[in-house]
Amino acid sequence: MINLSGIMGIPLLKKSRFTGSDGALRFVLERRSADGDENQLAAVCWIGETCSDATLEEQKKVRLFPFTDEGLKDAQKWLNEQLSGG
Repeated sequence: MINLSGIMGIPLLKKSRFTGSDGALRFVLERRSADGDENQLAAVCWIGETCSDATLEEQKKVRLFPFTDEGLKDAQKWLNEQLSGG
């Protein structure tokens, strides 16, 4: 189970992307700029042993969330759903 509490938060994501894994699930959390300069939190995940740069885009699932603490919690929940085959 992915639990990001205490490990990272929005202040870290303002500066850098965050990568992690749980079993075969790999994921990236990063800030993306949307239209009108509004930032979004992108959660990207895939199954495999390769890093993000070596994984084909069609093998990745992407979901956008608000760039807020609540959006981060929702992204964590979504990633855990992907672990259970969601």
